[in-house]
Amino acid sequence: MMKTLRAPTFHASPDGALIQRGFEMHRVATREDWSEVKTLRFEALRERGEIAESGDPSYGDDHDAAFNTTTFLLSRNGRTIGSTRSSVSSAMRRWPLPASGAYASEIAGLGADATLVEASLMVVDPAASTDPKSALFHLFKAHMLQCASENADWLIVAVRDSQIGFYRRMFNMEILSGAERYPGLASPRVLMGLEYRAQASLLFKRMPMLAVSVADEREFVASGAITFPDGRRAVAAKRADSPHFSAGD
Repeated sequence: MMKTLRAPTFHASPDGALIQRGFEMHRVATREDWSEVKTLRFEALRERGEIAESGDPSYGDDHDAAFNTTTFLLSRNGRTIGSTRSSVSSAMRRWPLPASGAYASEIAGLGADATLVEASLMVVDPAASTDPKSALFHLFKAHMLQCASENADWLIVAVRDSQIGFYRRMFNMEILSGAERYPGLASPRVLMGLEYRAQASLLFKRMPMLAVSVADEREFVASGAITFPDGRRAVAAKRADSPHFSAGD
């Protein structure tokens, strides 16, 4: 097991180019949503050489249907550009995570009582004009919301070697393992983690867009949507114009 613990060393705030307008994200719920997700995954993973060509241009696994998993679609200006998946495992309900097979000892080392959230299958449409780093930055909000809702101890993610620097700089994530084969994907991955309760407040001060508010949680419970600062204003205006709107609509 390899675990590198260190004090928080947050870098400067991300460039303003990463924080763009027009983003919206929602929980995948319909057959049409799932079709978009699986096709988008296939295109993105094939483009990176992670999976082979197939007569069925879609990608999914058993974790998609697990009770502890939520999948999200990210759009910008009405066009789907990304997707991610968030899975939860706690002492009360120790569900297997997508990374459990490859990093069993590292995950166990985070604590028998720890509540864990794993980010997996985070993909961006290779044909999208949006900066992939900007899309990834917005996708990360889904996992911040999940961590806040579950009062998580750790957020973990398995990344390619080329992504380690980005996750350390942007999210102050630690390296928790060496490179291991990840089920279903060609490139080995390194498990990284953010000690959420200890570092979230510092992360949110540096990147306020990732902060999770009571309004964010209420919006997600009511509609399955995750809005960003400019989007929330639009949602509020729409509600003001809809006198019959209620959480159950």
